[in-house]
Amino acid sequence: MKQVIILKALLSYSGAKAFYIVIFLNAVIDLGHKITLQNTVFKVHDGGYQIILIAIINALILLPYITLVVPIGRIANSTPKPTMMKLAAWASLSLTFMITLFYYLGWFWPAMAMTLLMAVQSAFYSPAKLSYLKIFFGKNRLAESNGLAQAIVIAGILLGTVIFSVGFEYLYQLLQSASAVGNKNAVTSTMWPLGLGLIALAVFQIYLVYRIPEKPEVLSQTKNDLGLQTPRLSIFYLLKDNRLFIPVLGLSLFWAVGQGMLAAFPAFAKAHAGITNAAVIQAILASSAVGLAIGAFLVTRFSRDTINLKLVPLGVIGLSAGLWTLTFLSTPIAFLNMPIVFAGVYCVMGISSSLLVVPLNAYIQWQAAEHTLGGVIAASNFFQNIAMLLMLGLTIAFALANFDSERLLQMMAVLTTLVGSVIAFAVVKFNRIHGADSAELPIT
Repeated sequence: MKQVIILKALLSYSGAKAFYIVIFLNAVIDLGHKITLQNTVFKVHDGGYQIILIAIINALILLPYITLVVPIGRIANSTPKPTMMKLAAWASLSLTFMITLFYYLGWFWPAMAMTLLMAVQSAFYSPAKLSYLKIFFGKNRLAESNGLAQAIVIAGILLGTVIFSVGFEYLYQLLQSASAVGNKNAVTSTMWPLGLGLIALAVFQIYLVYRIPEKPEVLSQTKNDLGLQTPRLSIFYLLKDNRLFIPVLGLSLFWAVGQGMLAAFPAFAKAHAGITNAAVIQAILASSAVGLAIGAFLVTRFSRDTINLKLVPLGVIGLSAGLWTLTFLSTPIAFLNMPIVFAGVYCVMGISSSLLVVPLNAYIQWQAAEHTLGGVIAASNFFQNIAMLLMLGLTIAFALANFDSERLLQMMAVLTTLVGSVIAFAVVKFNRIHGADSAELPIT
């Protein structure tokens, strides 16, 4: 009942429903193209080459967040957030038209290159959406609005994964010849109906983004504001403040592990559990989205008018335990249904991840001044994406060295345990030094 009251309170804001649906649609659109490419690679290739191609696809998504961090911060701080969302929505529509054309022509590599352009528009879209939560709902609803946004993004990921993976498998079955089944271009050419779905979603997104009201916000006017500074100052702004850098480190850990899992798990499941259905693989990965939604609900429940950093160590413990469990499942157990077991582990990891991510995201937004919020989020994205890119680099290096996917999972488990322990210790130290002001932070 309490959660229903919170939900009704958030959605009672004028334009809130349109805002949250836009967040949902953006998640589905960004995911749909990526899922289609990854499933194509999964069907056509095995082992190390599969891992490398999927890692490259993920790396293309990360590059704009790293290379464009300064212009993103500048525009995020100096441009009204609804204006940024409108421009990004139009860019998304244009790109989905091109993606659909490349699908129809059977051009896998140009379609893969479009991943980079989709990531560019997303890199500008993301700070606008996240920073507008604070402007739209105010500080007194910051934790709750972030929790709902996280749950909606996860719902978008879950639904998008199911729809595009099931659609992919259906269209894939239409391929008749063995030579076509083993050819990336031939597989891509059958996926144009999925492109039409992306176009329809992008059109609906444009309609809704114009229904989001503009609210007064403080915009950067001078070059002294974060985002208008040199790259060095923009980045080191976070490094010099532990109250911002430690949360960013925690977020970076989560996203780095997530990227490594996305690249390594399909090959792991195919080689060690004999799972060859792309929809099953994506459903297992999507079960983490169910866990993230459950975790976001739990965070909202325990964060009424607070940002509860006490949940972060629990999240680190759960995430580490889940990774170690996966490494012990490299040999199928006869009496267990391995897809269901994998899905259960991923769900637990998703819950743990929300306990880590949602409080830290809200805390970063609370700490940042409003006129620098867009730049802070852009800089945070920069650090997170550097971590993800490094993880993908390690993944590619392991694959080139012919290490089995099981070794990749073990490496990520060790890394999560070590780095996660440092983050958990730092959060506990925050509590001891700063008291309730950082561990359970009132925001009213």
